[in-house]
Amino acid sequence: MKPRLDKPVATFSFDRTKSWSFMIMLAVLMMLGFARIAQNGLEGELGGIFILIVIPGLAMWMVGAELRIKGPVLIIAEDGLVDRRKGPDGIAWEDVQEATIKRRLLSRGIRILRTDGERYDIELNLIKAKPLEVMKLIQECAHRAVGDETEHK
Repeated sequence: MKPRLDKPVATFSFDRTKSWSFMIMLAVLMMLGFARIAQNGLEGELGGIFILIVIPGLAMWMVGAELRIKGPVLIIAEDGLVDRRKGPDGIAWEDVQEATIKRRLLSRGIRILRTDGERYDIELNLIKAKPLEVMKLIQECAHRAVGDETEHK
């Protein structure tokens, strides 16, 4: 079931400070790559080109595409949640089997395991939200929704 999201509990947008500093860092990496090519030429520089130009360029393109989203990016509502970067379809609370905080060096977010076995990961690196804050909201809303369902049966 797709959540209607007509009763939002919390919404989160991009943190422009984090987003722009990340984009600047990627641009610096690309400039270093171009400077390296200017000094040494292309011969023997394929690894450097890939690491310093191609990967940061793709990341800039992907982040730039995400930054074009207007309004809240993550919406947590009484009946489910949606990460608008993943499209308009969200996940209803009754479809959530488990939610955990991702604890990786460069990746902050929430990993949701759906009842059908699929994953629905929410990346929080560039959003104005802390993983613990989002996790607490997910737990509260899911508990309320599941509690309401069991009371109606």
